[in-house]
Amino acid sequence: MSRWKVISQRTIFKAKLFNLKEIEFETKNKKKKIHHQAERVPIVSIFPLTDSYEIYLISEYRYMLGKTIIEAVAGHIEKGETTIAAAKRELKEEAGITSHQLEEIARVEMSGSVFKSKSHLFLAKGLEIGDNKPEDDEEISVVKMPLSEAVAKVMNGEINHSTSMIGILILDKLRMQQKL
Repeated sequence: MSRWKVISQRTIFKAKLFNLKEIEFETKNKKKKIHHQAERVPIVSIFPLTDSYEIYLISEYRYMLGKTIIEAVAGHIEKGETTIAAAKRELKEEAGITSHQLEEIARVEMSGSVFKSKSHLFLAKGLEIGDNKPEDDEEISVVKMPLSEAVAKVMNGEINHSTSMIGILILDKLRMQQKL
């Protein structure tokens, strides 16, 4: 149950991948406040894993960070697209991988205050490896490593992309529990 009563809300900026809303609300103390909220299109993050517990990640240049990072295959869910369809599409485009078994392992709320976004995390098994076809503005290479090495990279800060960290650690926990 909300303690805040929404008085009004309107979209003040609309882009392809996110919207910015202005929301006026009344607090439980009857004070009026204006809040700005960025809402991003939901995304999928995919973790292809072999039977010998090797994981495929990508190395991608991120202009906002000014560096190349290691992260999970990921992308936005297009309008009218299911999460499974988006996961299959992104996996093929970014990593050149087709998966015959996709399972959603988690849903992550990326933030709860100013930025609103949801990520659907998928385990991909039954892999067929091919050539990737990144978009023109993507600088992506595929990186394959043992899951244990990916966990070590999370723990030492080399992999610090939030959903990638969460997915890798969930997979490691599932492996330890013999649920993979």
